[in-house]
Amino acid sequence: LGQIATSITSYVRPIRDLISGSDDDLRYRLTLAGFRNPEHVEIYTVAKILLPVLGVIVATYFGNLIIGSMVGIVVGFFGPDMWLSYLITRRQDSIRRALPDALDLLVICMEAGLGIDQAMVRVGGEVKVTSPALSEEIQIINREQRAGKPRLEAWRSMAERVDVDFVRQFVAMLAQTERFGTPIASALGQ
Repeated sequence: LGQIATSITSYVRPIRDLISGSDDDLRYRLTLAGFRNPEHVEIYTVAKILLPVLGVIVATYFGNLIIGSMVGIVVGFFGPDMWLSYLITRRQDSIRRALPDALDLLVICMEAGLGIDQAMVRVGGEVKVTSPALSEEIQIINREQRAGKPRLEAWRSMAERVDVDFVRQFVAMLAQTERFGTPIASALGQ
């Protein structure tokens, strides 16, 4: 699907650049919605190009062609933006609702003797049912740390990827615990 979208957008490059705007902004919005693959930018752009055309085609089957075409163009053009905004909000709400329970579980795991990295793996698996988005973000943190990224930087990356104030506050608290040498479990238990 990604290759098909790339080939379609290569034919309409000027229109693609006009419609999608900055790829960095679009990539960030898609990341907020949970779409991280590079081809998702092209798929989104193709949808934004083809849906207005599809709207006009559908309008030809209804009584008033002009009004139907206008409605089809507007819905087709703004539909992907509205859908993406909806997905971003839904994902952020899922993470916002699940994070307090995940942090409680993290404290329990750490008080039971697990290190923070093992506790994170455990929490990531446990919250998968209630919040797949948070579970995915925790797994990304674990992979980044295994690849050598410092813990605090991995959490800051997550805060950027999800854009939730509660996560930013938690990362700030983690920075304070590392700076002052406070055990993370006792800081979380407060």
